Amino acid sequence: MDQANTVIWATALGIGGTLAAGLTGPLLHARSSRRQAQEQETIQVRHRLRDERRTAFAAVLDECEAFRQSINAVIEARVALEWRSEDEHRGLWEPTVAALGALSRAATNVAITGPAPMGELADTVHAAAVRHADVWRMRLDLDDRLVRNGQADSDFIDARRQFIAAAEKVLAPPDRGARQRGAPRRSR
Repeated sequence: MDQANTVIWATALGIGGTLAAGLTGPLLHARSSRRQAQEQETIQVRHRLRDERRTAFAAVLDECEAFRQSINAVIEARVALEWRSEDEHRGLWEPTVAALGALSRAATNVAITGPAPMGELADTVHAAAVRHADVWRMRLDLDDRLVRNGQADSDFIDARRQFIAAAEKVLAPPDRGARQRGAPRRSR
């Protein structure tokens, strides 16, 4: 009778093991599939965010160039001593005002897409552009205007340079080595 019980128990354990493996295998596979899908979704979100940031950062730089071209036209007219009154040259200011507005919108887009320090740098670029334009709206003699223009232009270039340096860091691909846990060990 003991042999019969042993055979019955061994058969029952074998059937139980087979059933457990049949149930846990698909459960583990489903869990692994969900985890893999979540990781893939996270990667896709990161790539989409990086693309959105790249577009927003590029828009700031494009608008910086548009501002630079428009303010240079104003400066050339002011320096040429053909400037009689603001009313006569109002049309000359329109591209500059439009460029400042577009730069402000681009800075807002950067603030939305983030990260926050990039939004602050984009605002700094916009503020430097506004100060640069304001130099040519002030009632100053040409020498004072040129001195202030040099400082404002330098501030604008510095703000733009800082924005570019920070954008390069934000848009840099993630460091593959940072994903490894711990430092690699050398075998002896």
